Amino acid sequence: MSIQTGTAFQFLFDQNVKGNHDVENDALFIALYSTLADIDPVTVDDQSSISNELVGVGYTAGGEALTQNVIYTPGEPERPAIDFDDVVWGPGATWGILNEAAQGAVIYNTTAGPQQDKVLWVINFGSPIAVNNGTFTIEWPDPTDPTLAAVRTSG
Repeated sequence: MSIQTGTAFQFLFDQNVKGNHDVENDALFIALYSTLADIDPVTVDDQSSISNELVGVGYTAGGEALTQNVIYTPGEPERPAIDFDDVVWGPGATWGILNEAAQGAVIYNTTAGPQQDKVLWVINFGSPIAVNNGTFTIEWPDPTDPTLAAVRTSG
């Protein structure tokens, strides 16, 4: 199985043209997926249709809410970057010891309407991550630096 990093480009384009997403104000969540997940950002649509979400102590199905959603346009308005507060699971989080480790994440919209449950971005961590009674944090890089932004559209 594999998780391919990327933006659900066609969907995101279609939905933004229709005005279905407001990244700064909609309720966005990030859910973690195990090494058994098979996620392609080109074909994925609904978060609920993806199998093999992470299972572990300190992780709740559906993931965590993303907060402080801010869009930055550092010198390139046609290539905005999006920033969120860091996301933390733990202390006491445990996964990947007796079950599958975290391989990636999906950012999706939970706001009621046509955008509900729609996947916006897929992230592969590069290698499986296990946590043993600890803390797992997703730290978003400085979005004002175009070489570091984790979530950036392409022109």
